Amino acid sequence: MEKNVYVYKCNKYDEALVELAYQEILVKPGLLDFVKEGMKVGIKVNLVGNFNPDKAATTHPILVKVLCKFLIERGAIVTIGDSPGGLFTEGILRSAYKGAGLSVCEEVGAKLNYDVSTSKIKVDKQVVKTLDVSNWLLEQDALINFSKLKSHGMMALSASVKNMFGIVPGVLKPEYHYRYPNHDDFANMLIDLNEVFECKLNLVDAVIGMEGNGPTQGTPRLIGCILASSAPYPLDVVCAKLIDLNIDNVYTITESIKRGKTTTFDELIINESIDDLIIKDYKNILPGKSMEFSEKFKGPIGKIINPIIAKVLTVKPKVKKKECIGCKKCANICPVNAITMKDKKPIINRDKCIRCFCCQEFCPVGAMKAHKNLIVKVLTKSK
Repeated sequence: MEKNVYVYKCNKYDEALVELAYQEILVKPGLLDFVKEGMKVGIKVNLVGNFNPDKAATTHPILVKVLCKFLIERGAIVTIGDSPGGLFTEGILRSAYKGAGLSVCEEVGAKLNYDVSTSKIKVDKQVVKTLDVSNWLLEQDALINFSKLKSHGMMALSASVKNMFGIVPGVLKPEYHYRYPNHDDFANMLIDLNEVFECKLNLVDAVIGMEGNGPTQGTPRLIGCILASSAPYPLDVVCAKLIDLNIDNVYTITESIKRGKTTTFDELIINESIDDLIIKDYKNILPGKSMEFSEKFKGPIGKIINPIIAKVLTVKPKVKKKECIGCKKCANICPVNAITMKDKKPIINRDKCIRCFCCQEFCPVGAMKAHKNLIVKVLTKSK
């Protein structure tokens, strides 16, 4: 079990400052010692879509560029890639790379992946038995997982573990939500992906994160650090601490603890205190276990009351009709066909909805929200 997490306090995307950060949290601890001359190294970034870096939805290009420089100086052949949600085509990739500013990495000799071919491979993990994967990943000698710290409608936290969902080609992502509709199973699927593609290095861009209606339509928020570890799981624990998010609300953390992949924050080894970085008023989404109250009452009365409580308190996707542009993207991407259009506005069938929040994540204008009713708002505010 990896317990070491390295944090460097960094409040802006400045190349000189980032170089100092990498010297402290990558070079000195030996986290780049795996790199050998001629090694093919793939950097799996967060490229959720065609978003400007200022939107804080994607891994910032300055952080990736400087990392590429460090790797290439050590003789690595570097490729950067990801699979945004939706269609997985060369044109979509080119647009996303350009929008996210990642083309700047070509200046130091890195390549951007445009291979959109895929393979289905057999694996033997806890929940995943077969896996659809982008072929460019299979061609690398080593992988680096470089995520972005954001709030997330379904999983509460988008950081290191969640970032590896990008190995699944975008058009097939809704299928995985359909295959793993249970939140615990979905979290274990994500953990399985991290186990299949065991990255040599995991980094989190937490200089400026995203709060509120994440992971694509939230608000940028200064957090002020870069994090690194040889494993993704302890990084998520520290990320949750930074944004004052109870780990009981984060399925990927609770499930990784059950599987012996990480531990609680107090047992992790961190190179310096992060007390001055913790944001108490960070706008988190809490769709997690503490809000479900599925076993609040025991016995026969619990069988009657618990489902009612769960229905009332569960966070759900909900459209803000005044903001909706009627593009139908939410209906088209829903893996269980729970959304229909009426008068150019989406109607959600609550009996079908599995709370995967694909509709909320990929709404181009942020009209679909992770909605909590008044009771949940009062409860979460009081915690």
